[in-house]
Amino acid sequence: MRHVLLATLPACFFAFAAPAMAQDVAAATQDEAASEGDIVVTARRREETLIEVPGAVSAITAADQQNYVISNTADILRQLPSAALVNGGPAYTNEISLRGQGGGRNGFSESAVGVYRDGHYIAGGGFGGRGFNAVDLFDLQRIEVLRGPQGALYGRNAVGGAVNAVANRPDDEFGIRGSVSYNDIERTELEAVINVPVTADAAFRIGGFSYDQNGGFLTQLSTGDTIDTEETSGARAVFEVSPTNDTTIRVTYEYYDSTAPSFGINGYRALRNNLTTLDPDPFVRNISRLGYADITENSGYLDFEHDLGWANFELRGSFKIRDAGRTNDDLDHYLGFEGITSVFPPATPAQPIDLISNQYEDFSRSGLIGVLTSPSADARFSWLIGAEMQRNSSEVLLQNVGFAGAAAGLRAQLRDDDSREELESWAVFGAVEYDITERLALGLEARVQVDDKTFDFDRTRNSAASTAVEILGVQLSESWTRVMPVATLRYSLADDASIYGRIATGYRPGGFNVGIPSDIPGSGNLIPYDPEFATSYEAGFKLGLFDGRVYVEGAAYFTETEDVQIVTAASPTNTAFILQNGEGAEVWGAEIEARGNFDLAGGRLNFGLGLSTSDGEFKDGTIAIIGGVPTDLAGNRVNRTRDLIGTLNLTYRHDIGLGLEGFASTSFQTQLGGFENAENSREFEEFERFDARIGVDSGSWRFSIFGKNLTDEIYTIQTIANNAYLSDPRVYGAELSFSY
Repeated sequence: MRHVLLATLPACFFAFAAPAMAQDVAAATQDEAASEGDIVVTARRREETLIEVPGAVSAITAADQQNYVISNTADILRQLPSAALVNGGPAYTNEISLRGQGGGRNGFSESAVGVYRDGHYIAGGGFGGRGFNAVDLFDLQRIEVLRGPQGALYGRNAVGGAVNAVANRPDDEFGIRGSVSYNDIERTELEAVINVPVTADAAFRIGGFSYDQNGGFLTQLSTGDTIDTEETSGARAVFEVSPTNDTTIRVTYEYYDSTAPSFGINGYRALRNNLTTLDPDPFVRNISRLGYADITENSGYLDFEHDLGWANFELRGSFKIRDAGRTNDDLDHYLGFEGITSVFPPATPAQPIDLISNQYEDFSRSGLIGVLTSPSADARFSWLIGAEMQRNSSEVLLQNVGFAGAAAGLRAQLRDDDSREELESWAVFGAVEYDITERLALGLEARVQVDDKTFDFDRTRNSAASTAVEILGVQLSESWTRVMPVATLRYSLADDASIYGRIATGYRPGGFNVGIPSDIPGSGNLIPYDPEFATSYEAGFKLGLFDGRVYVEGAAYFTETEDVQIVTAASPTNTAFILQNGEGAEVWGAEIEARGNFDLAGGRLNFGLGLSTSDGEFKDGTIAIIGGVPTDLAGNRVNRTRDLIGTLNLTYRHDIGLGLEGFASTSFQTQLGGFENAENSREFEEFERFDARIGVDSGSWRFSIFGKNLTDEIYTIQTIANNAYLSDPRVYGAELSFSY
């Protein structure tokens, strides 16, 4: 199949070359007169069109996901200005960075972007709690991306912004949809959804998926076997009922299960520590053990909505239980000691260093949020008040075992780290907006948040050979209270044009370092780190053109972060990283988006364009411990800022007869400049990549062939402990979907 697609694809869409920024491309069913600025979002916890929101907001629709081969968090982020992927190795560590925030992170720290599902906060934990997994992106209506601090309303951890994935709800029409796709790495994806109305006021929506990848890109040097295979499955069941005209109740249950490669398989390590070749090729692993991560989640959501007449009331509750672990990770490969022999104890035969790392997490989260909003957003004065509660518990066990050789630093790896972190968070928030005149509106928001954390930690040696510094009976607690105000001023130049100014604040809690150095006496003092607090100043515009067929928005911003969290390594032989606080950082940038649709040659062309640039520097007095040495970061460029992030999307549809539409879409993405790390020792690799899809659509079924990364652009996303984590090579595939 690969050779057939290679021959066919370039000829079919050579005239198209790029991706889209959040247009509402409801494919063949889109109303041709619909305004691109009329996409409805919930950026301020009430339904508004994009052009009404005084802030930078993007929306990626279900049609965008289909047209532009968007299937995971990394694909989503490449569609957005001022967005980047923070990758810590395996896919479950992927994290969202918006506007240069989120560079300071480790595997179990809090994210710098709020991650939401249908308005429920869903982040937390180390095994997948930093972004979206496959079930979060299944059967979606849209993805809302709110750039800039969202401290008041979508406030938790929203220093860089917030992302809200909105799923399809049950409706009053019976329907079935499904899809099957296959690509040239032997990946089969099956999806099915059924919507069943029970009565005029109640309906079920049930769906599931199975993704099975038997091939891949990575092979084991000793066997030649493909080792980056994956299995992922999930299901969602939703019941919605409206017992009265004023009340709606929705109950959702979700299940998710995944087995995928862990750190050792994913990481490309070119050289051993003795500077001899380790991995002979970026896609060949000289590895003796195959480590995989297994993640199982059970989640539930309750949504209650009631019209009180004088106000609208919403109550949302949620829970998540995650059982996860990575086992049999090849730690000596990760550290660069694969194949190196050593003698220990003295006078024993030399043998290869062989270290195995296992890690397990039991995570649970529960949340409750209640919101009252004024009955009509069209009134001159509107208001919102709410309260929120979150409880998290994360129990983590790290076990490193095996033969470490004679080096004391390596023998310090032989240990068990047992930790438990619990969070209890309470918040109240509110917002008012007043139309001073018919064109000028003033908005004020505020959030008061209290976070209480406790942390228990024990480190013990698990071998007589271990030199780890034991740390026993650590019991810590921290509490932080923050007030996060927001003010906006919006002026309507016309019905389809406005300008705005926005001052917003955001806060990311502190926490406790799980991966503290195992070979430094007194390193227990490095366990806690403090919160960071951001204040952003933003000005922007929103503009509809050509009777709403084109929508353009732009913004410029300046963000100042106090007590910025910085990720560093405190010891050259420590496998994990720690977070420390620096004096502060400043980030500034600008972004613009445009999307629209035009009649062209008897068909319809949809387009989208996104461009952004950002820069920043650490303030005087910002010092971090890097490689065991205090390092002055003052004046260094803030990591995760990029000189240019660009996207361009095109989709063209045309009637081809027999009740069919032909379509072709293409997506171009590029990112240039910037640094991976705070010490500015590793520059980001630049990339330009193309995705594309071509097919036919009958309205009830659709067949397409697609390609991702058509030019086979290979670049490093992140380097950790001299392990490079790379982009995926080119993939071709075919998809058949139906909807009745």
